[in-house]
Amino acid sequence: MRFVPHVIIFVFAIVSALSRPLEVEVGRGRNMNAVKLVDQAQDQLFKANDVAGAHKSVDAAIRADPTYWPAFYIRAQVLIKEHHYEATIQDCEAILRQDSTVVEAALLRAEANYYLGRCAVATKEVDHCIGTRPRQDAMARAYNTRALLRLYCSDPSIRNAQKAVADATTACKLMAWSDGELLDVLATAEAATGNFDSAIRHEQQAMGATKVREDEKREYQKHLASFQQRKPLARTGH
Repeated sequence: MRFVPHVIIFVFAIVSALSRPLEVEVGRGRNMNAVKLVDQAQDQLFKANDVAGAHKSVDAAIRADPTYWPAFYIRAQVLIKEHHYEATIQDCEAILRQDSTVVEAALLRAEANYYLGRCAVATKEVDHCIGTRPRQDAMARAYNTRALLRLYCSDPSIRNAQKAVADATTACKLMAWSDGELLDVLATAEAATGNFDSAIRHEQQAMGATKVREDEKREYQKHLASFQQRKPLARTGH
């Protein structure tokens, strides 16, 4: 994902809840105080787990530059952690009004709709994202999100572990089997079908992937222990 107004000044990363960092290029004419505040909010949210601090920083970024969509994206991620799902949707829609090609905002809106119990709406959104044939990493995130919906939605017309395995496998292939989160979702889907040998193998691969945070490793270790006991993860949520 690249925001390129004119001359490139520097690059920073937006971290998606379901993916590795996304690069955004910042150019001349941009309010650099807003950029720094968004960068600070990311560190607070993803490194320090300081949700309140991240919210304060990103609100300040939006006041400094109400047109800077990465600030709305980070705030949407803060809001979803705070369980403010309608507000998450509003921020995602503010982004998509500026740039309808920001697939990550559409996927985050789908996630918020899932938490609100709107599984059919969420699935339709993800299907649309896949149908637009976005760039490869965004396509992988879309397939991964649909795999999660097929694992956890309460609607039996959507929930399907075998289809979740197929979607999660496609996501992993698109990212050359290198993304720990995608591998973790695949392992979870495989365990849900009773294929624990594959689940164990892919969970171990997730733990050894590059750029895996320590908190992610701890979560993957819990998943691995469950799969080694031949237990799938409990279905939670809507």
